[in-house]
Amino acid sequence: MHRLKDKTMLIETVSAPAGLSTGTRSAGAAIAAATIVSTIFVALDRSGGGSNPMQILQGIAGLTLLKEAVHGVAIASVCAYAFGYTSLSRRLGLYRPLVLSGLVVYLIGCIAMVAATLLDGFVTPHIAADAIRATDPARVQFAYDLVHYIGVVLNDAAKLGWILQAAGAAAWSLVLLGERGAARIVGVLGVLSSVLVCALVAVSTVNMSMAALLGVLLAQLVWNLAAAAFLFRRPIDPARRPV
Repeated sequence: MHRLKDKTMLIETVSAPAGLSTGTRSAGAAIAAATIVSTIFVALDRSGGGSNPMQILQGIAGLTLLKEAVHGVAIASVCAYAFGYTSLSRRLGLYRPLVLSGLVVYLIGCIAMVAATLLDGFVTPHIAADAIRATDPARVQFAYDLVHYIGVVLNDAAKLGWILQAAGAAAWSLVLLGERGAARIVGVLGVLSSVLVCALVAVSTVNMSMAALLGVLLAQLVWNLAAAAFLFRRPIDPARRPV
């Protein structure tokens, strides 16, 4: 009975990495594709302009289809990241408190990012499109004020999402620092990326400057591509993993 149990455990130990490798390669592809596609679509996004409430609302309404496309891709990308980093957590070992807590925090950050994306890409343009058909100036002003304060809310939601995602990445990176070779390099990049994201968010105003926003996106891009590359590599030998 003991021999059979030992043999079963040996088979599981040997065969698990092969299956895990296939799964993590799919996750790495998802993260890499989401990073590239979302970066392209973010570059396509723009504001409508205008000098008074009606013109500003008209500008936003005129970009409804573009906003929906850009932010629809962004939501799909967040889902791809959630899948990819869940796979990364499984590979690093969900039995590790640091890995599991990093996953929980990261997924909450994904929820915050989806909320911000829905507000920016769908709710705001739809409010603007409805308001420009109004004949009552008070209704136009109300819609303009509403869009303005939704912008404040979505900025806060995005900042929260970035910080939580950075915290999750930092947790995984600390685990990777304890590994060898390329895994350690990925860990260093993850820690630097997380620190940069948190610093940029911390020093930014209510409405982030374009420089701060680009800095956050660049830091995330480096980490995402490094994590994707790591997931394409052969899994770490379970016998070498620290508990």
